Amino acid sequence: MVGTFRRLLGVCMFTTSLVLLSDQIALQRSVDVIANNVANSNTTGFKRQGIQFETYVSRPTPKQVTNFVFDRATFRDTTPGTIASTGNPLDLAIQGDGYFQVQTPQGVQYTRNGAFRTDSEGQIVTSTGLPVLSDGGQAIALPEDASDVTIAGDGTVTAKTGTATSRAQLGKIGIVKFDNNEALFPTSSSLLTTSQAPIPITDNVIVQGAVEDSNVNPVLEITNLILIQRAYERAANLIGQENSRLTTAIDKLSQTTA
Repeated sequence: MVGTFRRLLGVCMFTTSLVLLSDQIALQRSVDVIANNVANSNTTGFKRQGIQFETYVSRPTPKQVTNFVFDRATFRDTTPGTIASTGNPLDLAIQGDGYFQVQTPQGVQYTRNGAFRTDSEGQIVTSTGLPVLSDGGQAIALPEDASDVTIAGDGTVTAKTGTATSRAQLGKIGIVKFDNNEALFPTSSSLLTTSQAPIPITDNVIVQGAVEDSNVNPVLEITNLILIQRAYERAANLIGQENSRLTTAIDKLSQTTA
C-alpha cells in the first residue's frame, strides 16, 4: 500500500514539474521573439513577430488529464509601419499591401525595406547590394548621366539623361502581393521567401523619397518582456516548491517504511 502511494505521489509531482517546465520553455521562446523585435525596432520595413500558444492535452489514464503548453507557431504582424520622409529619391515606401522583388543567390525574395541605392554599375539595389527587380523580373540600371530621377506611384522610373530636356523611361519597379502573407518566411536582411506565386500590383502604392518604419512599439515590447519574466520566475519558484514537497514526502515515506 505504501509502495503504491509512493509511486502515485511521485508521478503526480513529477507531472506537475513537467507542466511548469513546458510553461518555462514557451516563455523563454517568447523572450527570444520579443528580443528580436526590440533589436529590429529601427529596421526599415521590419514587421514584429508574435507567438501562438497551444495546449497539449495528455490523458495517461481515463481519469487523469494533464495540460501542457507549447508554442505552436511564430506569426508576423503585417500592420503597416509609419511612412517617414527621407528626401532620398531612391528611398521607396509601399502604402498598403505589397512587396519589392529582390534577386538573391537563392532566387527571388521579397521585402518591404525600400532603402535603396545604386551600385557601381548603376543598378538600383538594396542596402546590402542585391538588385531590385522590375515588373518583368529584370534589374533596373540608371545611366551615369541620369538626373532628376523620379519614381511614380506605379513604380515607373524616369529621369533626364545627358542634355535631353525630355524624360526617359528607364524601367518599372515591380510590386507584388500574395494570397497569404503568413506564408512568407523571413530569411535575412529584411527579406522574405515563399512558395506562393506572386500577384502583380499595378496601383499607385509607391511613395518616393520615404521609407516604411518598423511597426514595432518598443514600449509595448518591453512591457510584455517584463510580464513574461515575472511569469517565468513564478514558474521557477513553483518548480522549486514542488521539488521540496517531493523531497519531504519521500523522506516521510522512508521513515514510515523503516
